[in-house]
Amino acid sequence: MPLLLDDDAKAPIGFDLSTASTLFWKSVPVHIKNQDREDQQEELTVRILTGYGRQNHNLRILRIHVSSDADLFFLHTLEVSEEDFQSLKNDQGILVDFASFPGKIISLLEKCIAAQPGDSPRFQAVMSVRGAESVFKIVEINDFKQLPHITLAFRPGNDSVVKQFLAFRLTEVKANCQELADVLGKTQEDRDHGSIQLAQCRQQLAELREQYDKHLLEVQAHAKTAQASAHEERLREKAQLKDQYERERSDLETRFRDQIAGLNTRLGELDTENRKLREIKYELDTKVSELSHRLGSTEGSNRSLDEESARLRSSNQQLSLAKHELEIQLNEARAKLLALEEKVQSQADVVEQQRGRLRDMESAMRQSEQRCTDLRDATAAAEARAKEAQAEIMKGNQIIEKLTTDLRLAKEKTKRKAAIIVRQEEELQQRDQALSSAMRDLTLQGQQLESLRSELGGLQAENESLRGKLEDSKQQLQSNEQMIRWLNQQVCGG
Repeated sequence: MPLLLDDDAKAPIGFDLSTASTLFWKSVPVHIKNQDREDQQEELTVRILTGYGRQNHNLRILRIHVSSDADLFFLHTLEVSEEDFQSLKNDQGILVDFASFPGKIISLLEKCIAAQPGDSPRFQAVMSVRGAESVFKIVEINDFKQLPHITLAFRPGNDSVVKQFLAFRLTEVKANCQELADVLGKTQEDRDHGSIQLAQCRQQLAELREQYDKHLLEVQAHAKTAQASAHEERLREKAQLKDQYERERSDLETRFRDQIAGLNTRLGELDTENRKLREIKYELDTKVSELSHRLGSTEGSNRSLDEESARLRSSNQQLSLAKHELEIQLNEARAKLLALEEKVQSQADVVEQQRGRLRDMESAMRQSEQRCTDLRDATAAAEARAKEAQAEIMKGNQIIEKLTTDLRLAKEKTKRKAAIIVRQEEELQQRDQALSSAMRDLTLQGQQLESLRSELGGLQAENESLRGKLEDSKQQLQSNEQMIRWLNQQVCGG
């Protein structure tokens, strides 16, 4: 008879139920999460089976069923082969192999069964049902979080699968009932056979009792005869023991009288010794009282010495604390002194750098002043050339006016002095060319003058900037010198 129905006939790897064996079949408290209703805690039946595939008998398969005794239509199934287990192992980081995997699942389920609500940590089985999918997880709940140990994807059973499952469960129950009926019939046969054997045993017991009673009477008669002979023997022994007792008692009385006399003599000696010991005790008591007085005085002096010692210890501790604080202050002062010395050294380095920069700036300033002097000389020379060009222009204008006058006079004498006019016109053209050249020179010199003026303005601005930087450097140098003097005073004062 197969254990469970193979509820997925279309699966590429079928489960051969004839080779299946049940590893675990118990009720487990499971926390159920549904989308359409609130979460609830129910007792679900978890059954774990292992077997082989129908087509490949070398392929081992693990099947897990989760059902409910309260809801017969509640059925979720998981089937994992050795090949599927490799992907499950890689996805969830499982460390055991396929052969050990069912045992680990069973141990986790046992922990879920044994878990109590107040335990920390505790294990809990959780099943989340979402439509056609369901996820079964075993989580470890501690004070911080829920840690999932294993997550398995189950397939909820449809109506046909549930009906087939219930039919096969009914067949299985009927088979179990038939087996129980067979066992019951066999038990009844054994009971009838045992009843017959019991009747035979009772008959044998009755016969044995009759034999026992006969034997008991014989034994009692023999015991009475033996008891009478023994009583006579005891009487003879008693008479002998009484005579022996009398003789021994007389011997003991004589011996005890001698011992009592010796003890009385010894008692007298002991009384004498006791009196001597009492006298010695009185003397010792006197000495003890004297020593007690001495001890009291000694303890008083000892207490005063202890108080003085405690006072000296406390003063010593205070002095040690004061010494420790002074040492801490001395170390702090030494650290501050080292820090101030390092700061003074760094300030001296900064001052030396500022002095170097100041010297560089002064040399740059001297160069700038020298360049300004050269530019002023060049400007003065350019102005002198401009004045000379202007004088030449004015002279040229006078010459032009004079030539114009001569031209008017020459026009009146054109007819008579044609040759002279031609020569004068040539001279006029040459002078016009000279005038144009002078004008061009004058324009060029004016442009040079403007560029020299702009360059002079830039140099003056740069000179002013350098003077400002020089003043700032002097002020920074004075501030650094004041800081160095203050630090030296602090160092000398410390």
